[in-house]
Amino acid sequence: MDYIAIDTETHLIEPGNLAPKLVCMSECVGVKTKLYGYDDALERFYELIQDQYIVGHNIAYDLAVMCNEVDGFLPLVFKAYDEGRIWDTMIHEKLRMISLGYSRFNPQTGRPPRYTLESLVETYLDESIEGKHGEDAWRLRYAELDNIPTERWPNAAKRYALLDAEYTYRVFLLQRCNEFPTLRDQFKAAWGLHLMSCWGIATDKEAVSGLETRLHQSVDAVIEDLKSDNIIRSTGSKNLSVIRELVTTSYGGSPPMTAKGSVSTAASVLKDSGNPLLEKLASVSADQKLLNTYVPLLQKPTVNPRFNVLVASGRTSSSNPNIQNQPRKGGVRECFVPRPGNYFIACDYHVAELCSLAQVLLDQFGMSKMAEALQAGRELHLETAAGIMACSYEEAVRLHEAGDKEAKEARQLAKMLNFGLPGGISSRTFVDFARGYGVEITEERAQMLKQAWLSRYPEINLYFEAVGIRCAEEGGSFFAVHPSTGFERGGVGFCDGCNHYFQHLTAAGAKEAVYQVAKACWVPGGKLEGCKPVAFIHDEIILEAPKENASDLAKIVEEIMIETMQKFLPDIPVKADAALMERWYKGAEPVTKDGRLIPWSP
Repeated sequence: MDYIAIDTETHLIEPGNLAPKLVCMSECVGVKTKLYGYDDALERFYELIQDQYIVGHNIAYDLAVMCNEVDGFLPLVFKAYDEGRIWDTMIHEKLRMISLGYSRFNPQTGRPPRYTLESLVETYLDESIEGKHGEDAWRLRYAELDNIPTERWPNAAKRYALLDAEYTYRVFLLQRCNEFPTLRDQFKAAWGLHLMSCWGIATDKEAVSGLETRLHQSVDAVIEDLKSDNIIRSTGSKNLSVIRELVTTSYGGSPPMTAKGSVSTAASVLKDSGNPLLEKLASVSADQKLLNTYVPLLQKPTVNPRFNVLVASGRTSSSNPNIQNQPRKGGVRECFVPRPGNYFIACDYHVAELCSLAQVLLDQFGMSKMAEALQAGRELHLETAAGIMACSYEEAVRLHEAGDKEAKEARQLAKMLNFGLPGGISSRTFVDFARGYGVEITEERAQMLKQAWLSRYPEINLYFEAVGIRCAEEGGSFFAVHPSTGFERGGVGFCDGCNHYFQHLTAAGAKEAVYQVAKACWVPGGKLEGCKPVAFIHDEIILEAPKENASDLAKIVEEIMIETMQKFLPDIPVKADAALMERWYKGAEPVTKDGRLIPWSP
């Protein structure tokens, strides 16, 4: 059976519409290309999606366009993904760059990698793609041809559409000989995430207005003061030359520098400068950034974050806005609300990366005290706290439940240790890490805490040693193949290597959960029919669910997420808890009444 490359031309993407109206579809198989107008494109796609192998560049976009035209296409697309009949040339290239260690910088080109079809044509075919640029380029003009039969189109418009499918097919022919182990899993996750982007997440206009007002109250007076000192220009932009000069003076002529060799103007540098003007600027920098970059996005009735299915560790990232790294400023998350008649279901895994670390340790060394604690049902932060307090786990639990101050402080320290140290950081770096939690400790204290942690989980010494040996043997960085998934990553250093194995395992399980939850929501008759996923935050999925049965649906989300992750962590108990919310809150927890979940609020 042949692989067939397809490409769609559409109306332009607009805010809130990532699956715009279809104009035409082109296809390529072997040396044959063909162009289909609107009606013929839908008919041809229906034939293909039944049982053919389909190739595309950023294929999730084209598939969503088709599904937006015909509701009945959605279950067929999920079926094609389940049967491994979808190939995305863009995602394949991302995996290739990660395997080479070039995900941030490609030394062959002297720049960060690019994943456009144009870039892949240059890389694989050593050709310059036709028709992408210039005043007469058709790339963004196909709406002009809507409802006009293709035989009446200008030759340039027909040729551009056909070439996109042809170029994609030719790139695919060179890619297919190297099918990376997790390739099909990445394709599926990208589809689930793209549907999430297309649906979007709604905002509360009044909450956004209130946030904007509070930010202006925080920022405006300070900015006016700084204008008089020439720190801020009359236009409202920062006067970087003046700021850098003050930083240099404040640090005695030896200021902190950026990686590119400029004087750093980071908020932390300004805050620690000892200069009142720079400290004042630092105090409002975060709020000013929110006003300038975040609030304008929130003012849209629906926000459509974009997801990148692959970074070097195998995790995801997001942008416009970065939904996975919300500002700490109170009131930002709360601007996101479910659509009328719905609650949010927020379901996240318990200590997901620590569970993955325990599985990695167990697989690598055949034993793990961390795994034993999790298998025994112990709360891992209290398990670590017991080591800090030099008492039994049972005593740590008793003291913590009784509200003992030392036990509470020990658990907070334990949380920092459990989340910070697995990445192989030094005691000195841990001091800075703790500061991010609002905790000040000395380097000597950090060293003592680290030793207590390693004594509690001695197998981690072996883990660090193994990663260190790999680095030393291969000149400071090494090529890592994940033993569980086969995921390939090049250029891995010590801290990257320590983080990689458990971070990737968590990401692999969570991305599979995204796909399974999406399928249960979008396919008619699915267990979560009526729900829609709206956000993914590494180990947490947020959905909209009808109020009347949100409690029952939340339990189904838990079951899907646990069952999916358990395949990746076969020896570690997996837990996931769902909470209901009337808007997005940080730290939401399950609350029940008469045995059913009800919305949590602060």
